[in-house]
Amino acid sequence: MVLAAFIFVSCANEQTLKRTTEQKEQDEASLIETSRKWSASFSTESYFSFIGEDGIMMAPDQPLLKGHEKIRNVLAQFQALPGFNVTWEPHEVFVSESGDVGYTIDKMLVKFNDGKGDIINQFQKVVSIWKKDKNGGWKMAVDIWNADPSLTSIDK
Repeated sequence: MVLAAFIFVSCANEQTLKRTTEQKEQDEASLIETSRKWSASFSTESYFSFIGEDGIMMAPDQPLLKGHEKIRNVLAQFQALPGFNVTWEPHEVFVSESGDVGYTIDKMLVKFNDGKGDIINQFQKVVSIWKKDKNGGWKMAVDIWNADPSLTSIDK
């Protein structure tokens, strides 16, 4: 009887672990896709739909920016640069066992024109921390990046 109970509990735990592993893989895929959609967002409104209301950005040479208004002000400065464009690709992802927090590690390319009109490419490394909102969607909670002179591409 004890052996039968042990086998039953072991099988139940294995099924729970399998569901948890499958759900974690689904959450990781969802988070990568959310990061890619955020990178492809072109309008300011679309861009901010991926950022939590109290989201934090730590941009190079800027103070800590918390909330949409402060982030919007600095983003406007970046967007005012001639030829400004930014895109990134997530390369690593992790989602907590609870499924409510995760992070991505990305490679980012920032382009803009210098004073002569020549295109400047800056490759950067990024860590973004994400939280699920009340509707189960991912929202960026903390985003930090800086230059990485060793990068020559955002591809793998």
